[in-house]
Amino acid sequence: MNTSATFKAEIKRRVKWSLIGAVARLPDSVQTLLFVSAIRKYGKRVPILRAVYSGCYRTHPIDRTLGTDTGGIYPPESVTGTNGPENGNLPYMGCQPSIVRHALNQLGDVSGRTFIDIGCGKGRPMIVATEFPFDAVLGYDIAAPLVDVANRNAKIVARRFPERTIMRAFVDDATRMPFPSKDIVAFFFNPFGAELMSVMRQKFEAALADHTLERLTIVYIYPTCAHVYDGSPMLARQASFNTPYAPSEIGYGPDLQQEVIIWNDARHA
Repeated sequence: MNTSATFKAEIKRRVKWSLIGAVARLPDSVQTLLFVSAIRKYGKRVPILRAVYSGCYRTHPIDRTLGTDTGGIYPPESVTGTNGPENGNLPYMGCQPSIVRHALNQLGDVSGRTFIDIGCGKGRPMIVATEFPFDAVLGYDIAAPLVDVANRNAKIVARRFPERTIMRAFVDDATRMPFPSKDIVAFFFNPFGAELMSVMRQKFEAALADHTLERLTIVYIYPTCAHVYDGSPMLARQASFNTPYAPSEIGYGPDLQQEVIIWNDARHA
């Protein structure tokens, strides 16, 4: 191992995220100004501004509407103390509510089922899940600071919509946690690399085999490790599609659409 090269790469990465964080703390009005086409044309060429042009640092419409906080991009070490992507955890960023909503609409009646967001971060998908009649809406993340924000968001949503299922987030390692019920919808927004996704697959398969889980649906947005679940003999694809952002969300994420794949356990395929 080239210790010098590794050290330089680590310093470069830490400086990069420090500078991105500084830019991210600019007032929302300034960040909005950066999206004016004449400024954006040149600003996107500045390496440090590229993260701003992901749109993730702007105040998202869902946060303006509800008063929640679900935005930003956070590298793993900023919230977990781990040392970058080699530990298998990827940076936090929120996905678009319209994509989550469209995906959950494909599941039919979800009454009696438990929604679990694995790598929940600040809980944006959980907020959308409370729009559906799940028995429980739960999130799990190893990043305690983000889980604290998710639970503050939960209180805001509960006050505004007392008729909805209350969402709750927990600090936990998803690869080791017990499943909260026998009938779950597991949600992923690209939280891990292939190694940890393989561990999750083994966990799902073992639980289906011993009937700890009686029913399983996996909803995977930005499915970079889809091959892991396609390789399972206990899972079958229900759907695969690309969904465009809602018009109001364009400019609040790095893309214009998002790929979604849904698997069911073979008994319910």
